[in-house]
Amino acid sequence: MSAETKKLWRTIGIIAVVGILVLIPLVWLALRLRDDAYRRRVVVANEVETLSVLEGIAAAQQLYLQSNSQYGTFKQLVEAGVFRAPLEGDTLVADGYSFKLKVTPKAERQTSSFSVNADPLVSGGRDATGKRHFYLDSNLVGIRVNEERPASASDPPRQTVNDY
Repeated sequence: MSAETKKLWRTIGIIAVVGILVLIPLVWLALRLRDDAYRRRVVVANEVETLSVLEGIAAAQQLYLQSNSQYGTFKQLVEAGVFRAPLEGDTLVADGYSFKLKVTPKAERQTSSFSVNADPLVSGGRDATGKRHFYLDSNLVGIRVNEERPASASDPPRQTVNDY
């Protein structure tokens, strides 16, 4: 083998090694970006489904109120057949969110009422299941939203579907 051939093969080897060293981080970056985009889509899908579940809870509560003159717990709503959900005790966990329902029973001088908080199981980082916290109660019109902490009646209402 001549000196020129050895030099050519050495140059080809160096170019191949440099190419591989450049290609590996580019492939890693592409996979990471794809994974991040997928995770963002999951968060958005979870939030959309959570809004749907909250609207279903509100409708079920109204049906239960008409039949029983008071609002019901998750268990009572399911037993009455006006709401279908997999329950874990008094908490509903679905689509990356935990739903907590509080019911105030009807009293002598007080009407029955309910409130629901929907909070992401994981709200920050790469493994977030949702970013927004939602709140709904029997005395408000619309679902309340907070970006940073569990939502309450004092938070602003969700403006439009396009915001989510």
